[in-house]
Amino acid sequence: MRQSAAPVLAAALLPLLLIGATACQSVPEGPAARPAAVPAVPVDDGAPGGGAAPARPGAKDARVGDSVRVHGSRMGRHLQVGLGAYVDPAISADRNYAPPAGKRWVAASMSFVNVGGDSYGALGRVWAHDSAGRRHPAVRTGELTTGKPVVFDSLEVGERAEGWVVFEIPENTSIRRIQYQDANIQPNSGEGFWAV
Repeated sequence: MRQSAAPVLAAALLPLLLIGATACQSVPEGPAARPAAVPAVPVDDGAPGGGAAPARPGAKDARVGDSVRVHGSRMGRHLQVGLGAYVDPAISADRNYAPPAGKRWVAASMSFVNVGGDSYGALGRVWAHDSAGRRHPAVRTGELTTGKPVVFDSLEVGERAEGWVVFEIPENTSIRRIQYQDANIQPNSGEGFWAV
């Protein structure tokens, strides 16, 4: 006796019909469709580079008052670095302490917050770039009339260090940019610069 092919065909087509019906359901609108909010200060998830997008080619310098995330090339070590103020000239709180003749001090108020997943070592280098393209390293000084110098040996996750970074420059030099440079920074990222 010959069997009908209809039951076999129906059994084969049933899963395909169910998949098609599920795929045709509408996507919800409004808040349910929106992505979750991103935290203001992202915390490193342990992936190299922190998972954030690299700086665009030709990215502009940050400004006084801005904070930037310095994206690291090493896993778990990243800083949120801010330039809060810039003074020219900077004056020592000790009236007997001053730069040598023909030089002056300028200073930047900076903050450093460890937003990585690991403790952060000593402060990297900070430079002042002048209008002629030369860069001047930070120098050690005592307390300024504007406040104390920044110092930290290690920052644990979530810890913050802030204070003044001082540069000794020739009297006739004009500073254009401040740069934070660290061995941990991704090369050519365009980050860590502030226009002053």
